[in-house]
Amino acid sequence: MLQTKKKTQKIHLLAVEELAPNGMQPRKMFSEEGLLALSESIKLHGFLQPITVRRADPSPFPEGITAPTFEIIAGERRWRAAKLAGLEKVPCVIREADKEESAYLALIENIQRKDLGFFEEAEALRNLLLMTDYSQGELAEKLSISPSALSNKLRLLSLPGNQREMILKAGLGERHARAFLKIRDDAARQKAIRKAAEEGLTAKATEALADSVAGAVTAFTEEEKEVEKAPPKKHRVCLIKDLRFFFNTLERSLSLLTEAGFLVEKQQSEGEEAFEISLRIGKQKQEPPR
Repeated sequence: MLQTKKKTQKIHLLAVEELAPNGMQPRKMFSEEGLLALSESIKLHGFLQPITVRRADPSPFPEGITAPTFEIIAGERRWRAAKLAGLEKVPCVIREADKEESAYLALIENIQRKDLGFFEEAEALRNLLLMTDYSQGELAEKLSISPSALSNKLRLLSLPGNQREMILKAGLGERHARAFLKIRDDAARQKAIRKAAEEGLTAKATEALADSVAGAVTAFTEEEKEVEKAPPKKHRVCLIKDLRFFFNTLERSLSLLTEAGFLVEKQQSEGEEAFEISLRIGKQKQEPPR
């Protein structure tokens, strides 16, 4: 056991098998290339910063599976790299923390190190709000950010998962993502994301694109509403043509039935509001007269 400069903080060498990832770890993506590079660094220089852990809550595990003793609060990437490096033990600081505090500390550590993607950060913030009794204002105060900044980050989660993936794959940033929120129509938004990605638009150009698309969609929607409000126009000429086509088709069909030997009786009348047609078609063919 090693002593740190702070008398109250001790570093323990714990077996890697005793540690498990934090279920509320906000960071979901770990670059394989980055882990390999960190692994090589750990082999050469050792750990520059210990892993922060807490004692894991007792949980039922299937028979034959050993439950982890500690849960990682901060340092999962270092733990993964240490396993790649073949280390059996890693330096850790043990903290007294419950699940809520663990999730909060993991978020803070990732934000301070700027290790989180902006969508991962938004998801972590939402999870904290769900897990705790914090209001958005209280959480913003604890994180030393403005309530509007927190609200803007949470709004990013209104983008569908497939569109978030498109944004990340294209290497677009948080400002790009916020611009796309202006577009209410899902299909139009997806088209705008694809355009920004393919053309490599800057955040400022993307905002201009989003304003243009959002304006066009709004105008189109308003036009649709006006059309719905307007009284239906009478297309009497078209209607007459359609009816003539229908009557001609009906007459031709009845003629074919008659030629085939079926008895067909038709009565037709025309009123001011409608045509009335009555048909009687025999089920059996009629024998031709001898």
